Amino acid sequence: MMDNKVVESNKRSLAGVQMNKGVFGSSDTFMVGAKMARALASSTIVPDTYKNNEGNCLIAVDMASRLNISPIMVCQNLYIIKGKPSWSSQFIISAINSSGRYKTELMYNMQGSGMDLSCYAYSTDNEGNEIKGPTITMQMAKQEGWLSKAGSKWQTMPEVMIRYRAASFFGRLHCPDLIMGIYSADEVREMENAEYEVIKQEEKQEKPKEKIVFRQPEPTPEVETETEEMPEEPNF
Repeated sequence: MMDNKVVESNKRSLAGVQMNKGVFGSSDTFMVGAKMARALASSTIVPDTYKNNEGNCLIAVDMASRLNISPIMVCQNLYIIKGKPSWSSQFIISAINSSGRYKTELMYNMQGSGMDLSCYAYSTDNEGNEIKGPTITMQMAKQEGWLSKAGSKWQTMPEVMIRYRAASFFGRLHCPDLIMGIYSADEVREMENAEYEVIKQEEKQEKPKEKIVFRQPEPTPEVETETEEMPEEPNF
């Protein structure tokens, strides 16, 4: 009977735990988060990154509690690339549109075409002020190496990719707390390749050069030549 009372007491104490500050705020929130992570890891509808991985699921629960959204939504839209979390571009746009901070949904100003194409995302806040994000251009995409990446969607669907990138820049500039300052998955992939190239170049520069030692040739030994003695002339 005593054990049952202890269990019931624990259930009551965990039932009122507030998760809005994440799962690492206290031991109680961590226990609740761990249980939720265990349930998510055993699910068959979560991506492979989270399937049978309670650690990744716990991070997803923590982020969901901070953003006040469903953990399933985090699992479906948070990608882990080389150990770095990244959002899908669709999630970034959805988070901004559903935040209630802006009177209108995110819109895009498109100018030009081809390599002259440019775009910036903008919206109107609740006070009627127009909020603009940074301008993204195809020349920027070329200089940053987004176009030259193998399999890049910038080559096949530039108008979609330039909107996604404009939305990501808008979110990190004007409302980074909505996306926790996290980059989009496409950006992380492109930055990962760029960092790899820089590291390889630094390694190449730091590689010690082989020293060339010039040695003087050894002197050749002198060869003694025998001189033939001339016979003495007789005296008469």
